[in-house]
Amino acid sequence: MRFLLSFLLLVYLVSPSLAREVWQIRAQRLFYYSQTQVFIAEGEVVIKGEDFKVFCKRARYEFKTKTVFLWGPLTISTDGDKLEGEAGWLNLETYRGEIQNGHLFLRPGRVKALALSQTTVHVLAKRMEMLGKDRYQAHQALITTCQVCYPQKNCSPDWSFRCRKLEITPAGKAKARHLTFDVKNLPLAYSPYVSLSVKAERHSGFLLPRLAHGSREGTGLEAPFFWDVNDSLDFTFYPLYTHKRGFMMGLEGNYALTDFDRGTFRIRYLKDRLEDNDYNNDGIIRDNEKRYWITAKINQRLAPGWELFLDLDLLSDKDFLYEFMGGDLGFERSHASYLERFGRGLEEKNTSYRTSRLWLNHARGHYFLQTSATYYDSQLPGRQDETLEPLPHLYLSRLTSPLFGPLNLRYQQDYVYWWREEDFRGHRLELAPMLSIAPNFWTPLDLRISYLLRHTLYWVNWRDQRGHEYLTRTLYEIEGLAGMNFSRIYHFSGFGLQGLKHVLRPEIRYFYRPPVNQKDLPEFTLLDRLEPVNRLDYGILQFITAKKKEGNSFGYFDLVRLWVHQSYDFREATRELKSAEEQRRPFSDLYLEGEIRFPGRLYLRSTTSYNFYGLGWVTANISADLRNPKGEYVGFDYRWDKARKIDQLNFRFRKNIYRGFFTSYRVQYSLRQDEISGSELDLEYRAWCWWAIFRIFHNPDETRYSFYINLIGIGGWGR
Repeated sequence: MRFLLSFLLLVYLVSPSLAREVWQIRAQRLFYYSQTQVFIAEGEVVIKGEDFKVFCKRARYEFKTKTVFLWGPLTISTDGDKLEGEAGWLNLETYRGEIQNGHLFLRPGRVKALALSQTTVHVLAKRMEMLGKDRYQAHQALITTCQVCYPQKNCSPDWSFRCRKLEITPAGKAKARHLTFDVKNLPLAYSPYVSLSVKAERHSGFLLPRLAHGSREGTGLEAPFFWDVNDSLDFTFYPLYTHKRGFMMGLEGNYALTDFDRGTFRIRYLKDRLEDNDYNNDGIIRDNEKRYWITAKINQRLAPGWELFLDLDLLSDKDFLYEFMGGDLGFERSHASYLERFGRGLEEKNTSYRTSRLWLNHARGHYFLQTSATYYDSQLPGRQDETLEPLPHLYLSRLTSPLFGPLNLRYQQDYVYWWREEDFRGHRLELAPMLSIAPNFWTPLDLRISYLLRHTLYWVNWRDQRGHEYLTRTLYEIEGLAGMNFSRIYHFSGFGLQGLKHVLRPEIRYFYRPPVNQKDLPEFTLLDRLEPVNRLDYGILQFITAKKKEGNSFGYFDLVRLWVHQSYDFREATRELKSAEEQRRPFSDLYLEGEIRFPGRLYLRSTTSYNFYGLGWVTANISADLRNPKGEYVGFDYRWDKARKIDQLNFRFRKNIYRGFFTSYRVQYSLRQDEISGSELDLEYRAWCWWAIFRIFHNPDETRYSFYINLIGIGGWGR
C-alpha cells in the first residue's frame, strides 16, 4: 500500500536581516540518519519553499551544509521559469547549485526585448549552474524558441544560438561568449561576445540589420542601434546608406511616465543624390535636395480632467513616403505603431497637406472645452504661403441635455483666428444654440425635431485697400427626423449560428436652411458658404443580425446589411428655368449599399448609384474577400466612376502551395489606361519558430526587391 510521508524543515538563514525560510519535503518514503544528520527522500519527491519547487525521483538533504542532492529526471520551478535535468545539487540557503544536462524554460512574457509575450525561450546546456534564485550560468549552451528534443546531444532545431558559456544576470542580461548562429547543425555566423536582454524590458545594443535594394536606391544597409536611457526613455538610431541615394539618418524616441503620459517621435533625413523625374506621375517635379519626414505624438495629463495632445507631421515632399516605404520608420509601420500606442494613426500618403496639431481637452458635466492650434504643411509647391492656418482655435459645447419639459438644449461656440503669410486673414466666431424635442408617442416610432441658430461674426484684415472690416451672418436650420423599427427573430441552427434577427427601418429626414447672402464674407472654410437647402431625404435600412455561440456565452454580428436612400430637392423642383432646353432635376441619384459579413470567412460590400436624368448608372464599387483558417484568401476590389473617369481593378490572393510554403500576389490595374499601376509578388515560408518572405514590388517608376526573415521570439532581419 502506497503512503505519503511529509517532513517540515526550518532553515534559519545566517544573516539576521533575512526572514526565516520554511521548506517542506514530501515523498513516498522518507529516511532520517541522526548520526550524519542526513535525510533521504524517495519516490515522487517534492521540495517546496516560497515561490520555489523541486520535483525529482530521489533526494538527499544534508543538515550541516543545507544542500540537497537530486536524482532525476528532476524539475525546478521558480517565478514562472522551469529548469529540467538529469541530476544535480542545490543549496537551499543560497539557491546555488548545478544541474547536469539542463533544459531551462524562460516563462512567456519574461522575455521582452528578445521574445514575444507568449514565446517560450529554451536554453539547453550540458552543465547548468544556478548562481542564485534568478541567475543562471550555462556551459556549452543552446538557445532557441523552436521545439527541441532532450537530451541536447540529439537536438537539431531549425535555428539556434550556440555558445561555450552563457550567463543570465539578475539585471536581466544574457552574456554569451563564442556564440554562433546555426541553421540545423550548420553554423552561419560567429561572434566572440554577445549581450542580449532576456529578463529586462529593454537593453542597449545593436539590432538586426536591414538590407535594402531597389532600382532607384540601389543596394544599401541599415544597422539600427537601441539606446536604453532609463526605465522611461529610449532612443533607436537607424543609419541607412544606399549607393545611389546616399546616407539617410533615422531616429525614434519613446518615453512613458504613466499609462497615459507618453510620447513618441520619429525623424528621417536624407541629402538626396538622385534628381526627380516626376516620380509617382503626379505632375509635380521635386526640386529639393534635402528631404525629411518628422512625426510625433504626445499624450499628457496636466491635471484631473485636463488632457494635452500633440500630433506632428512635417514632410519635405509628397514622394518621400512612396520612395522610402521600407524599414521600421516607413509609412506603414509608423502608422501601425502610432495607432497601436496612441489610438491615432497618420493621414493617408496621398493627401495634399500634412496636419500638425496641438490641443487641450477639458470635460466637466455636460460641458466640453477644447483649445487647439493647427498647422497645415502643404505638399503643393509654392502654395504654403497661401495656406490658411487655424491659430488658435477655441471650441466650447454643451452636450444635448434636458432644458425643461420635453425640450433639449445643445450649445456650441467656435472661435478661430485664420492666419497665413499671403492674402486675407482674420477672426471668425460662431455661436450655435440648438433646441430639440423628441416626443415618444409610440415605442417603434423614432421622432426628433430640432431648430439650430447660427450667428457668425467676422473681423477680417483684407490686406488691400479695404483694410479691416467687421461682418456678420445669421441663419437658421430646421431638421425633422422620423423612423420606425420593425424586427422579427428567426430560430435558425446551422453554420455555427444559433439564430437570426431581421430589422427593417424606413426613415425620412427633412432639412431646411433659408437663402442668405454671403458673397461679401471671407471664405475661410466651406462653412462660410452655406447653400440654401429645402430637401427631403428618405430611405430604407435593413440588416440581419446573427447569434453565434462563443464558449459559454453568445456573440452577435451583422450578417447582412442593405441601405437604399435618395433625396428630393424642393428648391430644384420650383426653380425658374432659364431656357426651353433646361429641365428641373429634383431627384438625387439613387444610392444603394449592401454588405455581407461572416467573421473570418466572407466579406462582401457593394455600392452603386443610379441617375434618373439620362446618365443611368454613374458609380459602382465592389469589394470581396474569401478566407479560410489556413491563412489563404482571394479577393478583389472594383471601382468605377463615370464622372471622375475612374475604372480600376485590384486583385489579391494568398495560397498555401505546399505545407508551410505560401505565395501571394497583389495587383492594381487601371482598365481605363490599360496598365498595371502597381503589383507585389510574395514567396513565403512559415514554420513553427520562424518565417521568411521574399517580395518583388513593381510600379511604372521602379522595381524593388526585399527579403525578410523572422525568428519567432527573437526578431527579424531584412525589408
